[in-house]
Amino acid sequence: MDETKRANVALVIETMYQVAANPDAWQQLTDALADAGDLQDMPLEAVEDMARSQDVARLTARPEEGPTPAGRNDIGWIVLSSRCKALAANGLAQEMMASGLGRLMIGAELTFDDPANAEALTRALAQARAQAGGQTILRLDRGEDDSPSFAYVAPARALPGVADAAPELADDDQAYALIFPAVEETGKLWSSIRESFGLTPAELRLARKLRDGRSLKEAADELEVSVNTLRNQLRAIFDKMGLKRQSDLIRALTQLSSVASAIETQSLGMIPLASADAPPVVAITLRDGRRLAYRDYGHPSGRPVLIFHEGLGSSLLPPGAQGLACELNLRLICAERPGFGQSDPSPDYSFDSVADDMVELCDQLGLSEVRIGAILSGAPSAIQTAVRLGPRAAGVLLCSGRPPRPVSDIHAKSPLTLFRSRIESNPWVIETFYAILRLRMSSQLVDRIVRGATASSPGDAAYFDENAHIASYIAAYVGESLARTSRGAADEVKAFRRARNLTVADLQCPLEVWHGDQDALAPLADLLDYLGDKPRRIRVIPGIGHLMALKHWDELLRRAAA
Repeated sequence: MDETKRANVALVIETMYQVAANPDAWQQLTDALADAGDLQDMPLEAVEDMARSQDVARLTARPEEGPTPAGRNDIGWIVLSSRCKALAANGLAQEMMASGLGRLMIGAELTFDDPANAEALTRALAQARAQAGGQTILRLDRGEDDSPSFAYVAPARALPGVADAAPELADDDQAYALIFPAVEETGKLWSSIRESFGLTPAELRLARKLRDGRSLKEAADELEVSVNTLRNQLRAIFDKMGLKRQSDLIRALTQLSSVASAIETQSLGMIPLASADAPPVVAITLRDGRRLAYRDYGHPSGRPVLIFHEGLGSSLLPPGAQGLACELNLRLICAERPGFGQSDPSPDYSFDSVADDMVELCDQLGLSEVRIGAILSGAPSAIQTAVRLGPRAAGVLLCSGRPPRPVSDIHAKSPLTLFRSRIESNPWVIETFYAILRLRMSSQLVDRIVRGATASSPGDAAYFDENAHIASYIAAYVGESLARTSRGAADEVKAFRRARNLTVADLQCPLEVWHGDQDALAPLADLLDYLGDKPRRIRVIPGIGHLMALKHWDELLRRAAA
């Protein structure tokens, strides 16, 4: 690497650190990338230096930024009343219960397949309440063939963001939460384990070593004791925690550490009740074993419409979608593309691979014919899916569609358009930027970004100001997108760059375009240049830009039902 390139790389990395500390500095990254030019095939040390900025993002998150709009869905939680009724829960908790623990229904008492688990929960709640707002660890058995699960029992108000997500629970001393694990470190974990299971200090020291990947011999050397002594301590740990294998112990400790981290750091937001009528996220298992998540709105036997969300979106449709879909006899299936929301990432993300996943979803749902709707960056995946479905695709409706093409220069004045263009040209930056965005995501940041994006569209700005609920919806929509990982968002930006020679020549079904006349982020001219003579109908909506789909959501659904 020559000196000029080395200096440009250093500038980009330094700027990324500034963005990590202050996400509002993202426009500075646009300028740095412009100065650096098109940096490809970066050396490993540059990528590693870039990735370290994520640590800055973790360390500089500020409480005043507010809770993350969708929290982290890599921990599951159930808020329980004094009588063990489930008052609220997130998707991961529902999965955990359904995977061999029992049944979870909001408003009903939590039920377990193994009655001993219900008794254990009752004891854990009593222990936590006796500690005046303390927390304890609960062991849950899954049967003889499966290793047990562990969860925290803690006051509901210990969950960050509870006051915003469910104000009625914020001051309820009797509301406790059952919190399932994810994967990080915490300081209070070990004292909680000691108090919950009665481990001795020596047994705790051994547990720490094993959790950190040490073998018994390595732990013995570091602790200056014999291997036999540690074997005796390990047997005692197994007896106290109800375990049989060392691998079960390590897994349990790793899982529990993440939950304690969530409670201790106060950096994780509780998932807001974004839409009272939104159905739960469900999933299928694809042929390669990956999970593909989706929401199923409307009437189960209604006309099916497969919806593709935008590039920082999820399966959460605008408020009222469930009721309107039922009224119009529609079945709206909104899938979360690989790496978005609750869907597993794809090892080889492309618009064609997304289309293959969506065809498999249609197959598993038994859809013989389906209409397709796509918003913004969902357009290329939607078109490729229609091509793959062949005669089963009844038609495609693109809303503010973004083609896999560079934005024409005449429109490249929008800060967000310039930024997207710069990161598409520098794929080594993309993953780190979206990881930082995930770590620093907050309702306030979403609000500022949307207001910045609407600056080029008076219609968008007016609509956003006049409809206060839209900000909360977008925050939840984006937050769910990044809940587990930022891989999907990063992979899709890279796919746009790779697919610049993609055409729509093989599309056979009817194609319709709806677009706002003030959309500078995804200009209509660029879309029509990509689509050629394929559109059968083009509707240009006056007085609105990038927020067209939100403003005209009811009309779009009625068009799908026509």
